[in-house]
Amino acid sequence: MRKLMCLMLCLPLLLAGAALAEEQFDGQVVAGEAVSVTAPFGGTVKSIGLKQGAQVSVNDGILTLSTTRVLAPEDGTIRGVFAGAGDSAPDTVMYLAPVSRYTVSASIAKAYDAEDTKFVILGETVYIRCSKDGSHQARGVITAVKGSSYTVQTTAGELYMEETVSLYRTADYAADQCIGTGTVTRTEALAIGGQGSILKMYVQDGDTVERGQLLFETVEGTLGGSIWPDSTVRAEVSGVVAEVMVKAGQQVGAGDVLMTVYQPEAFQIRMSVPEDMLSAVSIGDEALIYFNWNEDKSAPCAGTVREISYVREAAEGDEPAYSVYVDFQADETVRLGMNVTAMLP
Repeated sequence: MRKLMCLMLCLPLLLAGAALAEEQFDGQVVAGEAVSVTAPFGGTVKSIGLKQGAQVSVNDGILTLSTTRVLAPEDGTIRGVFAGAGDSAPDTVMYLAPVSRYTVSASIAKAYDAEDTKFVILGETVYIRCSKDGSHQARGVITAVKGSSYTVQTTAGELYMEETVSLYRTADYAADQCIGTGTVTRTEALAIGGQGSILKMYVQDGDTVERGQLLFETVEGTLGGSIWPDSTVRAEVSGVVAEVMVKAGQQVGAGDVLMTVYQPEAFQIRMSVPEDMLSAVSIGDEALIYFNWNEDKSAPCAGTVREISYVREAAEGDEPAYSVYVDFQADETVRLGMNVTAMLP
């Protein structure tokens, strides 16, 4: 009986000692330093796919930038391609040999002496034959007019280089429909260039293209040989979007910060520890973290005290306190700002 009474007297002291061996603190999930996501090339923001607080994974589309689309100025054949996707766009990216093999530099000086034949119209169809014997004939379109001179690009027929030809409004070559004379030259290939860097190439040497067909796209800045499937900027890190720095319609340059991201591996628990309890906390202490939203308290998350602030917080009443930061491994259920309870041995 004496031993039993002694044990009953000692039990409260043992329980009190066990309670004193473990400290409990309230805390919140906070983020470390955010990582910047920058633009790999420049352009105008077309659309943004993420907002502040959104979860982002590696390779998720963040936003889309506009490109410059270079189109074929006329029908023809690609002759020579001097750059590809990822390269800086040179002054001449490629040459385009027009369908028109001949160019006629003409004048109304020897046109039939009438008001109508002394006035030519841009875009009108004309009929051409050699002045020598009429054996070489062709059809063309007036592509430029300047004063009494004009230029014709042939669309069909066969002529000789440097020969003199007469031009008519009708296919029967009626004398009163003559609108002038000219000289035949070879139509030069068109040099097609771009600015910035080539994002994507759509044609190759020898391809036949039509007027208005997409040849290549360029973006601002230097890609340094990197190949991009499209103009979508994709995330290189996973985490939570801290802040979106741009908006649709905004012009950005290569290297500009588009958004910042909190990475899960940088999540911490921030506890407020009263000054008179700082002696119970040390860097390197192990901690058990319970999330208040989770009723299953049997599976706490392990953590380690990483930092104890040297700057006192604003005091609540007469209770000065200091911030203590605990590292832990965050999973997909953890959200910034969650309330937790941390147990320190």
